[in-house]
Amino acid sequence: MKKIVIIGGGIAGLSAGCYAKMNGYDAHIFEMHDHPGGLCTAWKRKGYTFDVCIHWLEGTSPNSPFHRIWQELGVIQDKKIHYHDVSVRLISNGQIVNFYCDPDKLAKHLKEIAPEDSEMIDELVYTIRKVYKLFNMPLTKAKELSNVIDKLKMAKSFMPFMKFFIKYARMNINDFAAKFKNPILQQAILGLLADTEFDVFFGIPFMIATQGCGFPEGGSLNFSKSIEQSFIKLGGKIDYNSKVKKILVNNNKAIGIKLEDGTEVNADMVISAADGYSTIFKMLDGKFINKKIRDCYETQDTFPTYLQVSIGVDMDLSKEPNLNNTIYNFYKLEKPIEIAGKEHRFISLKNYAFDPTLSPKGKTTLVVGFSCKFENWENLYQDREKYQQEKKKVESAVISFLKTIIPNIEDKIEAIDVATPMTIVRYTNNLKGSYMGWANPFSAKLPRILPKLKNFFMIGQWVGDTGVSGASKGGRDSIEYICKKDKKSFITTAPFINP
Repeated sequence: MKKIVIIGGGIAGLSAGCYAKMNGYDAHIFEMHDHPGGLCTAWKRKGYTFDVCIHWLEGTSPNSPFHRIWQELGVIQDKKIHYHDVSVRLISNGQIVNFYCDPDKLAKHLKEIAPEDSEMIDELVYTIRKVYKLFNMPLTKAKELSNVIDKLKMAKSFMPFMKFFIKYARMNINDFAAKFKNPILQQAILGLLADTEFDVFFGIPFMIATQGCGFPEGGSLNFSKSIEQSFIKLGGKIDYNSKVKKILVNNNKAIGIKLEDGTEVNADMVISAADGYSTIFKMLDGKFINKKIRDCYETQDTFPTYLQVSIGVDMDLSKEPNLNNTIYNFYKLEKPIEIAGKEHRFISLKNYAFDPTLSPKGKTTLVVGFSCKFENWENLYQDREKYQQEKKKVESAVISFLKTIIPNIEDKIEAIDVATPMTIVRYTNNLKGSYMGWANPFSAKLPRILPKLKNFFMIGQWVGDTGVSGASKGGRDSIEYICKKDKKSFITTAPFINP
């Protein structure tokens, strides 16, 4: 039986492990942390679950092509899915703008606010409908297996989107917002990407197009553990607290791995679902690269990193009118706050009261998030006292803000936790604490097979397998590719899973 070693127990690695076992391979995952999921994770404090990953999940609807993957991995069949009505609720100076998941409701709501902008509202909704269609493209075979006919079919399927891409891919958000006459909508459009490093409008329709994408009850870590359990039931093995130091290579063939403790594990095939930079430049010593790979790591921006403040409160906020049934609540601050050298004019707040499993009965988990600069936090981390002081400063600023919208909340806070970009590095070793890989995955198209290296495959966000769904598809692709090389039929079912 051919042995496959998989580096990383995040969604991509777990997915690869499951499909490897379905196809008769001996699969062994090595994960640096003490539980599965990578960034698809959560942690507990005093009975509260603080979730860090899934806000909405592509493929929860049976109508979505990705639903098939979740069925194959056995993680969707017994899960209750919570759906939200609003993708983003923006609150500024007492004015509320709801960016509904349903494009018809969105158009109606925005036209009630600004009938004079009907034409531009229709254009915004048009971009969102296009993204819905992109999300529902059929599943394809692994791109490494595509022949000329496959590529022509793919190109044909993208033809209806070409004008959309050409027109909006590089459009500046300020230019798009300026087309609106109504100042409320102008500010709302700008507010969607406020305080981030992005100035391209293209991200907005992807943020709003969440209809049919739900939240699996129990959250991110529970979701990851479900895939882990499928892997174990299939006979797979996973070792935690096992950080890989080197990928062993002989005659330009990957032959196994070496752990930090010196243990060597032989393999017929190595799949890395770990951080791209660590894999290429540390585990492989930068020996298997080309100009494109080098230039990408030297010039491409990573997705902005993230700071999260998680709060457990002894209050039932399930009926709080301006917090409910919304994926993201963006509040414009009356007075900007500075965090680690960056000024913030908005606060993102999420209320998890919709999922009763994430907090004790009658209580609520809240999460506040900020986009931030990695370098600022990296510098602070060198002085642990200053680092802790900045975390306390963030904590105080968030509590001060919450007091303005939830009276007396400061007396009801039972748990609070600040996770910085350095927390992401500690959990995953991700380059610059990025949780979504490259800032522009369209321009950073890196290969999943490295130059001149055989018996090796890369998966995950650094090679275009973006997001939870993309990561699962990358894992699936890796085994489809290996099966093709071994002249085997690719199997996507498990005996214990009922679709």
